[in-house]
Amino acid sequence: MYFYGDITSCKQAANKMKLHKILFLIIFISFNSHSQNIIEEYGEREYSDYLNVELLHKVCDNLQLKFSDVYINKSKSINFQTDKTFFAIQYIFKRTKNGNLYTTKYLFANNSNGKVIAQTDNAESYSDQEAVQPSPSYILKSPINLSNDTIGVGVIKEESVNSYATISAIEKISIVTLTSNKLKVVLENYPIRESHGESNCAGNYEIENLDKTIEIMDNKIHGMSDLFITKKFTYENVIGEKENIKKEKYETEILVFDGEKYNFKVDNALRFIK
Repeated sequence: MYFYGDITSCKQAANKMKLHKILFLIIFISFNSHSQNIIEEYGEREYSDYLNVELLHKVCDNLQLKFSDVYINKSKSINFQTDKTFFAIQYIFKRTKNGNLYTTKYLFANNSNGKVIAQTDNAESYSDQEAVQPSPSYILKSPINLSNDTIGVGVIKEESVNSYATISAIEKISIVTLTSNKLKVVLENYPIRESHGESNCAGNYEIENLDKTIEIMDNKIHGMSDLFITKKFTYENVIGEKENIKKEKYETEILVFDGEKYNFKVDNALRFIK
């Protein structure tokens, strides 16, 4: 909470805040006059709730992967073109005395026989004994048009800590493409939503959220569209019934394709919680 010495300084601060918001809107509109949304605000996304289990049996046979090693409740699929299906399956790749190790496999398969056209594993893996566990792999329903001849599939997962007092969760998106029967993960594990904070389990809490939107821009480098990112930071501190402090802040960035993938810098800094 901020206090100012007199009315004049209050007015100056308010005018400065309004100016910052206007400048942000001008920048936002200029960048997004010709764009397509990939990720809209939290809660405004459509996912595939489907898993082609019959085809997945054939895929597992062709991969010599035990069907029992696949977490069916955490795996999804979606039709890709007319003759192919894209799968995002979470599966056990190693069993140990200390628990199962598992990761997410991305693959494209032929609809007629389950033959795998191309596949790869996500760079991140987990143990089922860890405190941090991923959600199911959610596949975005809408295709991502990264160029005139490159269509991407978006896969989102959430990692969260099971705790009453600590608030910690992060959503990440990966974008997978198939060109000339070659699979590429052009954007891998990019954070799109984060929540961090603490609660005393009695109504008091302090939390900072980060929500991002992703839009495809007209500008292209190495044949692939730039991605315009809008970041919205929100902060809330609830202290009993008397005080409720709220703040928000906006930032932007652009992700550029380097010929192989979209690179990004990992930014773990919180804007409000110190």
